[in-house]
Amino acid sequence: MRSQGFAMPASSAEALRRAVERLYEALGGGDGEVVLSLLAPEFEGRIAAGMPAGAGVHRGAEAMVRDGWWSIGRAFKVVAEPQEWVPCADGRLLVTGAYRGVARGTSARVDARFAHLWSGGAGGLTALEQWTDTALWRVALSEGGDR
Repeated sequence: MRSQGFAMPASSAEALRRAVERLYEALGGGDGEVVLSLLAPEFEGRIAAGMPAGAGVHRGAEAMVRDGWWSIGRAFKVVAEPQEWVPCADGRLLVTGAYRGVARGTSARVDARFAHLWSGGAGGLTALEQWTDTALWRVALSEGGDR
């Protein structure tokens, strides 16, 4: 449940960045309570088509956590390492970086670039669109993955 309140002015680029930074930290640590506290109830996440886990559109904060991020976490032990933060003119935030970790079933390494486009509002983070090289994720799950 959403135990910690979070409010953010829709136009505040710095507040959006701080919220996204906290979210990356919470996701990396598997802290579902903090993750949910940062998301607006109507959060919509779009995970890249072709991802071997969690792909598709997830509507609602709990659906995104359960069917998006935690689905990925069941198949992979990875962290998102943000490298560049680009505030967009429309108030959204573009973050680029790399996912680094391993596939749980094969121990094959995952090192895939990402782009995340974040939106926020008064109720917290409201949307994420994710792009990544899904083929690298799939290779890591296969027996022939790069170990």
